[in-house]
Amino acid sequence: MKNDKTSVIVIEDDEVLLDAYEYYINSYEGFELIGMYSTVTSALKNYDNVQPDIIVSDISMPGLNGIEGVKKFKTLNESIKIILISVHDEVDYILDFIESRVDGYLTKPISKDSLLNALESVLVGGMPLTGDVSKQIVNMLRNQKEDDFIVENIFSEREAEILNLFTKGYTYKAIAETLFITHSTVNFHIQNIYCKLDVNNKSDALDKLKNNKLK
Repeated sequence: MKNDKTSVIVIEDDEVLLDAYEYYINSYEGFELIGMYSTVTSALKNYDNVQPDIIVSDISMPGLNGIEGVKKFKTLNESIKIILISVHDEVDYILDFIESRVDGYLTKPISKDSLLNALESVLVGGMPLTGDVSKQIVNMLRNQKEDDFIVENIFSEREAEILNLFTKGYTYKAIAETLFITHSTVNFHIQNIYCKLDVNNKSDALDKLKNNKLK
């Protein structure tokens, strides 16, 4: 019988955190933890045996780091979803994350709810970011030299599609019908877009997009 649960592996060298993530994921409905690894290298070696849907990995790891791991995992399977976790929210780390084409970036400490939200987000094409990272990105957006690079990379493909229609005045219902997705999925992505732009409503979002020439 086919298992309909979304499979997840975790890469983390801190045993306390590894235990915490194991507890979190095992408590989520619809997700199954199928592997835990203390290094990126060991996860790569066993990849063919497990072939997870999602990888959750710390960045600062012995040997290959998380960002280097993203490139190797994406070579094995371009469609695999990868969420990186780090204690860092400095600009240099965020730019590395953006350039790596990872699917999500969370900063520690990670709560049970925030990890679940991230897992659910990448499944529907979102790019989950914690609030502190989003604010750093907004600050970068104010620097016109970085605009083109950041805008092309901080929004997932689905978010970019929705954003394009959103800025053209499409309603949530019209966006859902155009992209053949549900109204709740549109709302989910719009909320993530608001978070990344550090705004709370449509008017402020459109104003920020216009002022930063993001259309």
